[in-house]
Amino acid sequence: MMRTVLFVISFFALSYVAAAQSSVVPIAELKNGGLLGGVQNGKWITSTKFSAKMPVEKEFVLVSWKGVEEGAVSLGTKGEIEDVCPDFVRMKFELEQDHGVAIGSEAKWNPVPRALQVIDPKGATYRTVVANFLKRKGIARPVVSIKEAFRVDLEGDGVDEVILSATYYKGGLASNAHPGDYSFVIVRKAVGKVVTDHLLRGDFITKRVEFGAPSEHHISAIADLNGDGKMEIVLNGMYYEGDFAGAYEMKNGRPVQIKEFEVGCGV
Repeated sequence: MMRTVLFVISFFALSYVAAAQSSVVPIAELKNGGLLGGVQNGKWITSTKFSAKMPVEKEFVLVSWKGVEEGAVSLGTKGEIEDVCPDFVRMKFELEQDHGVAIGSEAKWNPVPRALQVIDPKGATYRTVVANFLKRKGIARPVVSIKEAFRVDLEGDGVDEVILSATYYKGGLASNAHPGDYSFVIVRKAVGKVVTDHLLRGDFITKRVEFGAPSEHHISAIADLNGDGKMEIVLNGMYYEGDFAGAYEMKNGRPVQIKEFEVGCGV
């Protein structure tokens, strides 16, 4: 059941420097309910290394695109091991939402050191950015369909990045796909006057696919997951028989996948 927090818990108020955290702080993605992994003393820990010792019920703080959910300290319940996905630890929360992350309430840092600015997905500037990106991927006349768009200073260096997701499947997400179908997430990073588009994940269909597994990719959360003051990007995705989630961190000015934080469940 949900528990209301009246004022502030220590989770919000501490500094953004990675704090000594001897216990493992679990982190789950809320769309598919999968335990992504954990953080211990600022380091990424795979879920397989600690999930068996994690209590069946545990308090989490929920973080969405709007930031930390007001009063959103929620009891998370660890599910049973699933035969079809033995390495997938499913978590259940009272509050169901299609994006966001749940961070163990014992974490000693602010998960949202800088607020996200929502970008109008119908604006001409980023529709042009997406169209040009798709053309470089071999889709000559793309149908531009931006799903999520945010501006935020990921690294805390005073320079904002732009994170975009776009998806178009002519016949909906299925086992087949048509030329011109796509789904992807990019980060636009400016260094001086040079702007670079970094692809996180993507599917770009240039030839008819009769039977395959095209995927749909979305931005689930943008938050500081390990207390170092930098904000990571959490993605969720799906294909016709399963779903998955992963996370990316900024290193040397570019997004890099966090290998310890990649989960999925499907046939």
